[in-house]
Amino acid sequence: MTLTIVRMRRLKFIENGLICGEKMNRKTFVIAMTFLLVIASLAYGQVLRPSATVVSGSSFEASIDTEAEYSNGSLGSQYEGLALWYDWINTNGTQIIFLAYYSQLLNPPIITFMGQHYYTDNGTEVFVGNTLTAMEVYNDTNGNGLPDADYAAGTGEILYGFVVNSSVSFDITPIEKTIVNGLPHYKWGIKYQTIDGFLSAENYSASFTVTVDYMDFAYDFYVENNVSYLKTNFGIGKIMNATSSYGSMGEPISLDGLSLALLYGTTVVTSRPYVTVVDGNQYNSTTAPASVQSASLGEIKIDAVTAYKFVFGQDYTLYRDTGQETHESKSTAVSNQSVSGGLERLSWIITDLETVLSSLFPKISNLQVAINLEYNVSSFLYRVCYPVWDGCKLQHDPTYIAYLNAGIVPELSLPLMFIIVAAIVSTVALAGALIDLSKTRRTLRASSRVPTAPVP
Repeated sequence: MTLTIVRMRRLKFIENGLICGEKMNRKTFVIAMTFLLVIASLAYGQVLRPSATVVSGSSFEASIDTEAEYSNGSLGSQYEGLALWYDWINTNGTQIIFLAYYSQLLNPPIITFMGQHYYTDNGTEVFVGNTLTAMEVYNDTNGNGLPDADYAAGTGEILYGFVVNSSVSFDITPIEKTIVNGLPHYKWGIKYQTIDGFLSAENYSASFTVTVDYMDFAYDFYVENNVSYLKTNFGIGKIMNATSSYGSMGEPISLDGLSLALLYGTTVVTSRPYVTVVDGNQYNSTTAPASVQSASLGEIKIDAVTAYKFVFGQDYTLYRDTGQETHESKSTAVSNQSVSGGLERLSWIITDLETVLSSLFPKISNLQVAINLEYNVSSFLYRVCYPVWDGCKLQHDPTYIAYLNAGIVPELSLPLMFIIVAAIVSTVALAGALIDLSKTRRTLRASSRVPTAPVP
């Protein structure tokens, strides 16, 4: 009630000012309108200015400046324990957040998260996140290029979970903005080098230690018209020193003939119901059977309109000692039944990611939801597969596409409407007053030059 009365008084003030302006002393009127314009402008800026996000918790106490067009930084202390590196982009009505573990003290798990927040063309709010949940080594015995797996039945072609950590060093490439063909491109990345890892069978019947030359994650994000493109570049170096973890001899093993798969979990939050579509058919990982089929296109659709695309099937480059080769990557939608139960033992890894996102999300979204990155609640799990691998170095660059609202207009509340109207009215009134005052001054100057008659 009090707020309504104040608004009415303010509107009445404007009305009275316009009606009585001519009766006021022009100088006083100009000062009053100038004051109103300044107040309106300052208030307008305060209403539209987004607030910075503060990430707080037992491990992470840092801030992400959501006002910035782009920024990078550390969440938590890399010198005290496990920390997260973040990259933030805010452009063309969409926001990108990238998170990756790193540390100068501990052996960081190589788990990454990429999320995008935006509005679709019909005004639906969307948040889509992709988490690199696991890597797997499989033996493609049936030659379809995919890791057939049914853990509920205890069968499948996946031989080992591939865990990578303990990188000796890492290089971070902060976001760099460049202009390419008239479009702003935002590029960044992180590269882990000389990595200790291990291959572990589901039932622990076999375990092998390996050294990975490097793992590289690089990104290029840009918006063209109302479509955003996130080009990712994943690289993994040659696998070296693969030996058995059991026995004093450390017997070497061969990765010849084995394939590599990356398992991703997808987090989707929308203000309206959505469905996941794989190659034209609806798909939900929480209810799908364990059957495996190749996927070339994944989509998130809202009211039968595509809001987000996962473009699969691009070629990848394999580097052998004798030269490089080009092969077609494979992808498949994944049922929960086709995911190793061992991932549940690693659920603690994503807790810090959820902490950061749960703090960030309310600051950039009108949706009040908790961010859950657990694989078993994801409606869309998928594997990106490299059928020809043999432990060699490879490079691959899949693309993610989002369809944005071409002209997002923030919803105007009554205070904001008043401020805008006040600013416009003040500007017009001020301009008119200044013109009128200028004319009056010219008239006065002209009158002062008229000669006066001599006094008789």
